[in-house]
Amino acid sequence: MKTFITLALAATLSAASLGGFAYAQTTSSTTSMMADDMLTIVNVGEETNASTDTSSIPATYRNPSPETISNAQAEIQNDPALMAALEAKNVQLENVIGIQTAANGGKVVYTK
Repeated sequence: MKTFITLALAATLSAASLGGFAYAQTTSSTTSMMADDMLTIVNVGEETNASTDTSSIPATYRNPSPETISNAQAEIQNDPALMAALEAKNVQLENVIGIQTAANGGKVVYTK
């Protein structure tokens, strides 16, 4: 819970520091677009091997259940914008083990 609150607070503060004007735009696309700052990819294997402190990664994603993995992959398949953003970052669907929605509406994607 502490990790989630920390992540939410960090996301809120980073979004607040980007102040400025927002301009409405129309697009011909029917799918929503996902900005790079709305997508964070965390490689659980690298984080676990890089240090002994893995408290920044929730236990749900350090040791994901088959249900957690299948729910995450189904969410990606049902969201074309998220799928395109992950493909642009060379993330393969079979490597995704979990997805968490940040306080700003962005996605944190955990991979193996």
